[in-house]
Amino acid sequence: MSVISEGKIQKLKTEVESASMRRHSVVFDKDGAGIVETLIIIIVISILGVVVVDRYESIRWEARKAAMQTELSNLRQAILLFKITKGTYPRSLRYLVNENLVVTYKDTIIKAKYLEPYIFDKDMNILDPFGMPFAYDPITGKVWSQKKGFENW
Repeated sequence: MSVISEGKIQKLKTEVESASMRRHSVVFDKDGAGIVETLIIIIVISILGVVVVDRYESIRWEARKAAMQTELSNLRQAILLFKITKGTYPRSLRYLVNENLVVTYKDTIIKAKYLEPYIFDKDMNILDPFGMPFAYDPITGKVWSQKKGFENW
């Protein structure tokens, strides 16, 4: 059996430490953040971004659906009020915004529009929450959205 000298042990320790440092220097930069760790962080942030954007879009869609229900209800009530006060349905939805309703209450005369202004396109058509004009039949007084999937609301 041979005895290993103190110098050889020190030399082996130095070589092992040197090899270990070379191995770590490939994975880690100067600050200690490794390429793998950086890639994992980027992937996690990307996944979170996709989830947040998807959730935002679904919330936005639900809000538009709720607004559509409310606006259709308001339009139908205004059409009905127009029919009651004028005896006929309005010729177009524009009449609801342009015509005044005059009502007396006790000793007060109240003057208001049948419908407060909505969002309009360049042709002054009332737009739904999806940016499409509402469809209206002046013979029946029926109003509906032209947005696919909302025609029968």
